[in-house]
Amino acid sequence: MIEIRACARLHLGLLDHSGAQGRLYGSIGLSVNRPHLLLRAEKADRLIVEGAETERVTEYARRFIQRHGGPSGARLNLSSGIPAHVGLGSGTQIALAVGTALARLSGLKISAEEIALTAGRGVRSGIGIATFQHGGFILDGGHPVRMDKAGVPPVLFRHSLPRDWYFVTAIPGKSQGFNGEREDRAFRHLPPVPSHLAEKISWLVLMKMLPALVEKNVSDFGRAMTEIQWMVGECFAPVQGGRFSNPLSEKLIEFMFEHGVAGAGQSSWGPAVYGLVEGREAARLLMKAVRAHPAGTEDSQVFCVRPQNRGAIIKESRQPAPVSSEL
Repeated sequence: MIEIRACARLHLGLLDHSGAQGRLYGSIGLSVNRPHLLLRAEKADRLIVEGAETERVTEYARRFIQRHGGPSGARLNLSSGIPAHVGLGSGTQIALAVGTALARLSGLKISAEEIALTAGRGVRSGIGIATFQHGGFILDGGHPVRMDKAGVPPVLFRHSLPRDWYFVTAIPGKSQGFNGEREDRAFRHLPPVPSHLAEKISWLVLMKMLPALVEKNVSDFGRAMTEIQWMVGECFAPVQGGRFSNPLSEKLIEFMFEHGVAGAGQSSWGPAVYGLVEGREAARLLMKAVRAHPAGTEDSQVFCVRPQNRGAIIKESRQPAPVSSEL
């Protein structure tokens, strides 16, 4: 029996989606302790998929088996999952969990990077792959504009986040962020990033965000995060209709700033948004206020998360061999 627990991630933005300087994308993001998925896998005489997200689990399992062979059969049960298409990285975590479980059942040594490529993940951002492996805060280096073959973005920087930093996270309404063909089409229609803006975002990451993280300065980290979010949002406004994916997300971010967050933004295509505060009590008060906000009620979800500074937890148990009665 293989059991894999993998956590959601917050995607804080891209450095350059046009590649005018020779590299495409480049991402910043971090792993959070919830929501998480829990996948259990064991050998079977055929492929059996149970629990949540059966369609995606089946698709990733079939891709793995077609590419790598084996196991001849497996029972996969996703007993809990990460909300899909809201900006929390559920697809990559499912793909990696399924591929890792099947590799373990088959006795194959296959890297997370190779599993991701088999599943078609990591095409632009490597944050979800790196958080599955390591957790914490991640900066990846994107892709060369001209690649001879597909690859996963290299991790340039990984660092643990302070345990008393909290991200109050809200998923407003039932809307979903861009995914699949819609996401591909959006990237094709994005106007180029002005070179000075890509350079400014990169400078903010290197000279404000990373030093603040290492020094555990939540105020400077939050300001850098927010400034990056504002500039990235302006770049994506032509395809998502504004700096953020929908009016509810924008209202929640404005509301969080009124309640004193160190920084706030939208994760990936949203609609999930987050506000950063320091300390449990500040997080509790902010979460209570957001839940009482009109944009945070009814179909919305509001919860508080902490950094997850380790990668996916993988447990493997074996059935004990039968004891022979022969002497």
